[in-house]
Amino acid sequence: MKKIVLLGALILYLNSFAQSTNLDRERFHVSYVELPSDPILDDSKRTYSINISGVSINGFSKVKSPGVLDINYIFTGTRVGEVKIDKEKHQKKDKDGNILSTWYTYRVKTDYSSKGILNIVNGVRAKSYEEKFSAETDYTSNSFNSYYKAERYYALNKHDIKDNHKRKHKSIIKSNIKSYLDSRYGYRSYSTNSEFLWILASKKHPETKKHHEAYNKTKAIFSKMHYDEPMDDIAKELEPVIAYFENVISRYPGTKRKMRKVKYASYYNLAKIYSYLDMPQKVEEYAGKLIENDYDKSDGNSFLRTAVSLSTSLEKNNMKSRHMKIVTEDISNLEEEKKEEAPEFKANQEFELNQAYLITKENDTTLVDINTKDIEKIGYSFRNVQYNKNGSPIGTRVKQAKGCKELLFVEGLHYKNIVFKEASKKPGSVKLTQGVLGGANDKLCRVVFESDKINLYKFNNKELVIVVPESEKGKSTSALGFVFAFKKKLAKIAENCPDIAKKAMTNRYKNNEVSLLKFCNDLTNCKAE
Repeated sequence: MKKIVLLGALILYLNSFAQSTNLDRERFHVSYVELPSDPILDDSKRTYSINISGVSINGFSKVKSPGVLDINYIFTGTRVGEVKIDKEKHQKKDKDGNILSTWYTYRVKTDYSSKGILNIVNGVRAKSYEEKFSAETDYTSNSFNSYYKAERYYALNKHDIKDNHKRKHKSIIKSNIKSYLDSRYGYRSYSTNSEFLWILASKKHPETKKHHEAYNKTKAIFSKMHYDEPMDDIAKELEPVIAYFENVISRYPGTKRKMRKVKYASYYNLAKIYSYLDMPQKVEEYAGKLIENDYDKSDGNSFLRTAVSLSTSLEKNNMKSRHMKIVTEDISNLEEEKKEEAPEFKANQEFELNQAYLITKENDTTLVDINTKDIEKIGYSFRNVQYNKNGSPIGTRVKQAKGCKELLFVEGLHYKNIVFKEASKKPGSVKLTQGVLGGANDKLCRVVFESDKINLYKFNNKELVIVVPESEKGKSTSALGFVFAFKKKLAKIAENCPDIAKKAMTNRYKNNEVSLLKFCNDLTNCKAE
């Protein structure tokens, strides 16, 4: 009878202290190596070659082509979505709500998307595969007080706007490529101070003081944890902490919620400690006890997934711990700037491609790939990228302008073969690719404006060329004769439109792209007299 009374008193005592079982998250530090999903187990074979600068793989050595991982990147270009000009209504009202004035503003809206392809040859597996990457951004211009101003602004700045989005996309894609390669092959060090244990918060609970002592010991021990150092000493130091949390479980029997909450903290803390000691079987054991305890089954299921993931990763990497030395180095001895500037093809050259339809003088049409870096140099010739049987770029082949009629890029740029005399060419100079001496000859020029009254083109990204429909040759606006008789030349072109001719003679137009584009628009919209 005495024993029954004592047992009852003990239960009442425990219940009285279990009334307050609030738990707080108490943080601690961990550091380890994130293991790859497709590892190369022999560390002597952890080498890679890549044709994109600024991308490395943690735990690997960059070498000259080919590495065990031979990686080729192709930027396939940036595309522009549908361009819209949104009209927004504005009103000014008095205090009574009466409309005093109404006006409208206009903003250009569109979107840009870029894509890239990564071709990876894995020498260990003797396999190759491709991964595709993309980036998208929206564009909204500032507000304009007329539709025409918004339209003109975009027309004059669309190439710069696109280039800005392209640069953003290339940076995003490059970052995503690095993350992908590290996740699949690399060994990444990881540290955080945000991991936590569940520790009793109430001063009235009999375990609170010891809970905090156990936490402080755990925090101090894990603070010595480094990703590149073994865990043996840390595991040894944690044994008393583990013993304490296990002992708490046995001292709080019963199935009442507040009893289960105290046990939950121990199960959770033990599962968390064992997960960072790289002991997945123990994590699984305490995950099962969390589920059985039935205070928070979701944490138990989460630790079960952790146990499976950790066990699989360690087994796949043939390791018992996520702590190791990481050596990342560049021994390729490549001078990146010279490699990228070299006009001729080299192994591992970085390609950023734009697709275009080439129409020859014989009116044959074919789809070609042109390195983005060559586009601004298109004039007398361009380089068409060539591929091997596996679809990887292996070099370029020169196409002469004299054999081309048009070059229409999928993303919108348009080039035409225009015959004119280049003003920037020094007198008597010889253009070997064309075999002519300083005269008018075939050149690929970017289309700036075309209509039935006047055409405007741009050569070598700097020289403007005007072609009137009845002429087979163009006139460079940089030519000596054109510059010194600029007003008369424009007035002559606009002779059937007196108003435009008069504006030309009164200096309303300047010899630059913006002003000449306005001249072309005005002339095209003019009703001839």
